[in-house]
Amino acid sequence: MISRRHSVFFKLHAFFFLAIVVLILLFLSALNEQKEQKFHLLAHRSMELSRILEETAIHSCTEQNKELQEAGFKHIDTITSQCEAIPLPPPMRSKLRSRNISVTIYKDRDGFVYALARQHCTMYYRDTAEEPTYYFVWFLFFALMGGLVNMYLLLWSNLKPLKHLYEQIQRYGEGEEIIDIHSSGKDEIALISNALHDALEKQNKLKKSRELFLRNMMHELKTPITKGKLIVELEEPSPNRNLLSKLFSRLERLIRQMADIEKMHAFSLTKNPTSLDSMIQTALDNLMIEEKIVEISGCTQSIMVDSELFTSALQNLIDNAIRHATSYPIHIDCDGTKICIRNSGEPLKRPVEEALQAFVTERGDGGLGLGLYIAQSVCELHRFDLHYEYEEGIHHFCIRF
Repeated sequence: MISRRHSVFFKLHAFFFLAIVVLILLFLSALNEQKEQKFHLLAHRSMELSRILEETAIHSCTEQNKELQEAGFKHIDTITSQCEAIPLPPPMRSKLRSRNISVTIYKDRDGFVYALARQHCTMYYRDTAEEPTYYFVWFLFFALMGGLVNMYLLLWSNLKPLKHLYEQIQRYGEGEEIIDIHSSGKDEIALISNALHDALEKQNKLKKSRELFLRNMMHELKTPITKGKLIVELEEPSPNRNLLSKLFSRLERLIRQMADIEKMHAFSLTKNPTSLDSMIQTALDNLMIEEKIVEISGCTQSIMVDSELFTSALQNLIDNAIRHATSYPIHIDCDGTKICIRNSGEPLKRPVEEALQAFVTERGDGGLGLGLYIAQSVCELHRFDLHYEYEEGIHHFCIRF
């Protein structure tokens, strides 16, 4: 399982979150800068209005109004109730005060109005030359934010098939049939998905071909073996009859083990809660072992397994224990987290890792060398752990759930 901090989706979220935070901070900074520039402009216009009035004080009203109109100012009688005073920052107020300009700036729907204190009265002038508010900062912010969100959604939609692909590969690894992962996209992820789909298609065809071959072969072998066993049973007792009976039993066992291996390699698990005791009893019945040479304790719980395969694993471990035991009974113990099969015997003549491989057997053992391999493979298929120990003359094979 991928940890969250290593996930490409987590990195994608983190990157775009930081990008949005940076964009918002830049936008707020730009708004603040624009606001300061507006105050500078208002102070400049106030000083310009005051200068024009001082310079045209000796002129006639007509000439004065003409000068004001050319500069973008229009005299009005009073302000409306909709006008709101704009508080200038202290630096702007100090700058105007240093020029002996006493002005109050108002804002209404039509623009800005300057109220100049003139001797014993206050005169009002509307700024007709005011440029329309420039919403470039807002436009840029929403354009960048929209582009960022669209890029995020685009990357998310392109990367989202990775999750689906990962889930399908996991399901395939657990033995389930993989759903069609063919993609109609043109990006690299789609190419990977399509290449994997084609590879799995070829592998499924090869697997089905192998399964068909093995099943046909086992079916063709079972018929003559069954007939041979029947003929042997009808023969008079003799050394040859016993030898043939053992030979046919060995061939029948080999076919059964090949069927187990074929099922394991096909990953066709059918898991159901099954009692350990019932699987142990089935294994003993298959081996035709007398219960007095086996002691079972604590195996009452149920576990989620493919009962047929797990019974085969227990059967091979029990058969291995009985064939190599130097004294009886062998012991099968369960404690809720594991099942252990113990028997007395001589130490292994080779490392256990080598003994767990296929077709590895001791000379004169009489086995096929597949029992421990099947048990190990079934445990791996169920994600269980097959652990081996040899202590004080006792072999311990334990399956941890």
